[in-house]
Amino acid sequence: MDPNNNSLNDLLARTALQDRRAFQELYRMTSAKLNGVAFCLMNNVDFANEVTQEAFIQIWRNAADYRPEMGEPMTWMYAIVRYRAYDRLRADKRRAETKQIVSFEPDEYASHDNDPAANCGVRQRLAECLQSLERNQRQAVLLAYYNGYSRDELAARFKTPVNTVKSWLRRALMRLQTCLSQ
Repeated sequence: MDPNNNSLNDLLARTALQDRRAFQELYRMTSAKLNGVAFCLMNNVDFANEVTQEAFIQIWRNAADYRPEMGEPMTWMYAIVRYRAYDRLRADKRRAETKQIVSFEPDEYASHDNDPAANCGVRQRLAECLQSLERNQRQAVLLAYYNGYSRDELAARFKTPVNTVKSWLRRALMRLQTCLSQ
């Protein structure tokens, strides 16, 4: 191992102990390279900066998970940046493909000839139960569970606090569970 890897290993170990100065030094030593990786993937300076910031938050939180025997420190941090960038690209694509308001057509959820669940009436019952939800709850459930939106994305979309979205989803799922069990 070269001294650079030893110093990065040491900084990651100290970061795992919540040493802010070690984390600042780790950031100083690696942020330019990691941001370069993010930029190559995102092809946008602002998005690359956001991805790099998110990656460093994850590095701060997960530094204790780094194992030197499993790979070099930069390789581990590059992987975090890459996964963050790919997640961001997928989320952006998903948002672009989803309409502003998700339409709810009960027949769409109830009739799937090749679906075994449709044959036993589960889809029909689910469509009926979804119809019984309040509009915001139904929209949140459909966006979260059919389109993969996160709570943060839902909060931004509905211009509502994340805790409100969590409450909508929790209450909606409880109502769906009750409705489906009847």
